[in-house]
Amino acid sequence: MTKRSLWILPLAAMLALSGCSSSGGDDAASSAPSSQPSQQQEPKSGKTLSADQVENVVTKLVGDDSSAQILDNEVMKPQLEQAKSMSGASGIKPEKCAKEQEKYSVTDLTGTVAASATVQGDATGKVIQIFSITDDATRTKISEALKLPNIDGCETITVSVSGQDVNADRQILKLDSTANQSLTMATQMKVGADQHLNSVAVQALEGNNFVLVTFSSGTVEAPLLAGEAMQLADQAFEEIKALQ
Repeated sequence: MTKRSLWILPLAAMLALSGCSSSGGDDAASSAPSSQPSQQQEPKSGKTLSADQVENVVTKLVGDDSSAQILDNEVMKPQLEQAKSMSGASGIKPEKCAKEQEKYSVTDLTGTVAASATVQGDATGKVIQIFSITDDATRTKISEALKLPNIDGCETITVSVSGQDVNADRQILKLDSTANQSLTMATQMKVGADQHLNSVAVQALEGNNFVLVTFSSGTVEAPLLAGEAMQLADQAFEEIKALQ
């Protein structure tokens, strides 16, 4: 398996909250210390954005990066529809870890207005996804998924990627977020004899808006990736609030 092949993974892997984050870059790095996710009380406020507004936020976050590929709500809708029938724990071993992840996974995000951007850098790749929630049930599921208490006993798992089993080490990272709820997961995948792909996914919920930012690299270490990903997530909420 090549590191490049990890760039495009099933959409469900990107949408499964608290999962093995793996948007992908060209290289890999080491992992960071683990801690607990924030679990603040969820708010009832926050307006749902329009399709144009969500796309506008994503566009601002990638700036003038010519490598950015942006998917608007019309493109995202059929992909979200397809992803909702997938299992958030598909291909994960051991079985006890798959069952635990299933409890904290959300693959049905059809009750949202969405936009996504993928940026492929030389050393670091990132995926930015904005979901503005249109129904209470979806919001509740996301909120519950972000309350993952820990991954004790499931720090090391095997994940099936493109028909191949990949070893992955995961850690929950403690990072401060401006959002009401957030969960940050670092994952290190072994993609070769001496090669690893390290990725960090920041998942944050504020009002009716959910932000998922994933950074991956083989030359940048996880703590720096995590800080940059959280900064971008916080910036997303600043842009969202400016629209409200």
